[in-house]
Amino acid sequence: MWFRCRGSPTWAVAALMATAASPGCKRHDTTTGMTPSGSATATETANRAAAPPHEPALASSSARQPCPEGMALIDGRFCIDKWEASVVDDNGASHSPYEPLNGAKVAAVSRPGVVPQAYVSQYEAGEACERAGKYLCATQEWADACMGTGPAKRTYPWGWRAMPGACNDHRAKGHPLVELQPDSTARDFETLNDPRINQLPDTVARTGSFERCVTPDGVFDMVGNLLEWTRGQTRPLLMGGHYVDSVENGTGCMYVTPDHGEHYHDFTTGFRCCARPYSDPRVTSVSSALPAPPAGRAQATTPLNPAEARKAPRSFSNPFGYLPHPSPPAYETPDAPCPLDMVLVAGGRCGDNEQTCKTWLDGPGMPERACGEFEAPTRCVGKRTPMRFCIDKYEFTAPGEALPLTYVSWTEAQLVCGFMGKRLCYEREWEFACEGEEGLPYPYGYVRDGKRCNHDRDGLFVDGDKLVDQRVAADALPLCKSPFGVFNMVGNVDEWVQRAEAQAPHRSVLRGGWWLKGRNRCRAATDSHGESYAGPQTGFRCCRDAR
Repeated sequence: MWFRCRGSPTWAVAALMATAASPGCKRHDTTTGMTPSGSATATETANRAAAPPHEPALASSSARQPCPEGMALIDGRFCIDKWEASVVDDNGASHSPYEPLNGAKVAAVSRPGVVPQAYVSQYEAGEACERAGKYLCATQEWADACMGTGPAKRTYPWGWRAMPGACNDHRAKGHPLVELQPDSTARDFETLNDPRINQLPDTVARTGSFERCVTPDGVFDMVGNLLEWTRGQTRPLLMGGHYVDSVENGTGCMYVTPDHGEHYHDFTTGFRCCARPYSDPRVTSVSSALPAPPAGRAQATTPLNPAEARKAPRSFSNPFGYLPHPSPPAYETPDAPCPLDMVLVAGGRCGDNEQTCKTWLDGPGMPERACGEFEAPTRCVGKRTPMRFCIDKYEFTAPGEALPLTYVSWTEAQLVCGFMGKRLCYEREWEFACEGEEGLPYPYGYVRDGKRCNHDRDGLFVDGDKLVDQRVAADALPLCKSPFGVFNMVGNVDEWVQRAEAQAPHRSVLRGGWWLKGRNRCRAATDSHGESYAGPQTGFRCCRDAR
């Protein structure tokens, strides 16, 4: 497999979860055979044979152990499954781990040596845990199990240093959809739930087969293999990464994907359960102040009252709020080409830039995504086209606010731009405003600098169970400026643009990346989110024709 950065990317992978390839680089893979959809496999047969008769988790015949069989005690406070969950019906028969549940009534089981259940939503995971006498883990419980509860939190299940190959988190063949459908760029719900995906070689591993990917408490595969649903305070969160990637949205135990609702599922989504320890007076390690299991997922994942929330403005802490309705900005003079809050972009844009990375910043064995330095100058190998238009100087910030607006969908961004007599930028406009006529990889040059712009942030992105807001004010980074004087075009918040050649509902594209370490450069894009998607990182800026 090899990569060459040249022009805009032709594909991007699912919802904030990114790819194993360098964003904005062309990818070349070889394809292999696959198991036809719906056919029984040796793995599925083995899972079925290994499935024990289902018993409720709290009906153990022995009170000497603080946790049900297949679970580990964490800090004396709660039990967690040692292995990612598989599911069984009332007769103990396994459901295929390669098929969505589609309403099947199943219970979660924790056992080694089987293919765990993917294609499962958070709602279904919670139901399966409850049928097993357990509950779906809170995000903080999951993080405590992965990182430990002492003051020196681990970065990885085993400790603080990376061990390439320890977990199933970097598929050598890259993203399976590229292998399965090399001529397609579709990333819709149906495509992402294709049962054939996880039947390809070197995708989902059997539980516990990566022996070094284990915590000191004996909990396996908390990084890689499958994303794991947890209960955040305000929304469902997926933790730990999957077999393609465990670094795009955080490192190791700190990987979090916050962008999907409780009914979402695809080939990467799995889970494990938690439970209260047994109340046995002989077990002295169990805390006397045990947390109660959740009363219901709706209360845990959506504590905000939507009716009340809609009466307040849209914000990072209130994704249900109403949108601002800004007025059209004024022009400084009658003959000014752009309004006061916009800058003029004019010049010749190269349609195909060739950019070569000299130094990658990704760790050993990790996918090459973040380039530390590109060769200079950029080589234009395409045709130059004259362009002239206006673009917002800063990311859109609601009147009276200090930080750019997020939780905005593509459709909503287009609407707000329309209030001001503007429109969403076309991809080529946004790209040219970012890179200038020289075709800079980063708006500020050829050497990546996460301090100059708000990107390459590290650390845990949940505080308790809440995402940490790491946006900065529009004018906080005066050096994060493009050749045309446009600020914050990489990092801070992802920016919606429109793909000119696409038809609804495939016009929505995100550019520039946000504060996480990832595709924070001018020619990288994510086109896997629909026009109605809105997340904690999605913002925008507007364009309009120059006078």
